[in-house]
Amino acid sequence: MICRQLFSLLIFCSAPPALAQSSSGRTTAWLDVGGARVRQPTGNSRSAGALGGGIWHARDRVSVAAEGSVIAARDSISAAQYIARASLLPTAWSRTDVDVSATTNGIVLPGSNGNRSAMLRQFWRFGALEFSGSAGAGRTSRLQNTSSGHAVGTGAEWRYERAGGQWRLGTSLQRSYSNDYQLMEASGVTLSRLASRYTLDDVNAQLSWQRGALWLNAQRGWRRGVSATVGRAGSFNLSAVYSMNTTTTLIVQTGEQMADVVRGVPQARYTGVTMRWSPRRARALPSALRASAATRTSPGVSVVLVPDIKSDEVLLQRTEGIGTIIVTISAPAHAVVQLATSHDDWQPVQLARCGDVFVHQLTLPSGAHRISVRVNGGDWRAPRGLAQMRDDFGGKMGVVVIP
Repeated sequence: MICRQLFSLLIFCSAPPALAQSSSGRTTAWLDVGGARVRQPTGNSRSAGALGGGIWHARDRVSVAAEGSVIAARDSISAAQYIARASLLPTAWSRTDVDVSATTNGIVLPGSNGNRSAMLRQFWRFGALEFSGSAGAGRTSRLQNTSSGHAVGTGAEWRYERAGGQWRLGTSLQRSYSNDYQLMEASGVTLSRLASRYTLDDVNAQLSWQRGALWLNAQRGWRRGVSATVGRAGSFNLSAVYSMNTTTTLIVQTGEQMADVVRGVPQARYTGVTMRWSPRRARALPSALRASAATRTSPGVSVVLVPDIKSDEVLLQRTEGIGTIIVTISAPAHAVVQLATSHDDWQPVQLARCGDVFVHQLTLPSGAHRISVRVNGGDWRAPRGLAQMRDDFGGKMGVVVIP
């Protein structure tokens, strides 16, 4: 059986924090602990465990992350994965992501048994619709055999938000090529005639719902051979993510993944549970406000977690598709404090007095948003802690990007 150590990498390690814009230098870290039962098509079920962690840093429109994990199956040696990620937000409606990863059998750098791969993704957002394009390539060494694979794809996603939560519906198409006969044969894919590579077409569909601390996701995929390639395969994933408190998130999922020709990961069924812990700094806000802002999801197979922004005037918590922001302004008790956002067509809202400060909470959908505050009719300014840009009237605005 090929790649006995590598299949669980996709289960535990495909959900790092997203790379998003930050107002200034921001850094966060996380730790994942999980376990699963897994089975390849021609093998028996067995147990696997994973321990991983990483660090994320953002400044202005550039974000970078590095992470690693160690996976061990009950009847096989350990495996390790290392990932470096970068994200660039050149405009308010586009994003570029680059991933470079390495996996290995045994806790060493990739050598005679391992994979090295890179993936480029480009996203374009137009209101509730997002379009994407991707390209990736990888090289796998296994049992003294070396193979390669590459893939190109395109996708679209529609988002709809209402009082009952946020819905997301997406679909994607991918064409992939590989000469990894071990990986393909283990998945039941063969060649009808002599050919230098396998050619595969994939179609994927995804539906998700998120409200507060709960996120539910369903995915389905279909694969078929093209040209000389014969065979079909399928994938599915059902997952639930629940934010237990401000530092701990529970992820439960089950499904089957198709063989990944770029990363050299074989087809496998899995059922797993993962706990994620993210340390947080103390917040200088009343406990009631902390509770109201504590609804955040965490990643499953495809969910993306975005680090918070915290300052003396801003507490921002973002998940993929929705963001909750609390603005706290210190001013005299008789002051009039107002807030305006591009999301509400710059209609000023008066902040309420809460103890010794003025406070306002709002929820923002996906996209780039601008926020300004002022006291007693003075100049508009950006809340401290957000990226700043000048408006058309000489004032300043804060910028928030919700992925």
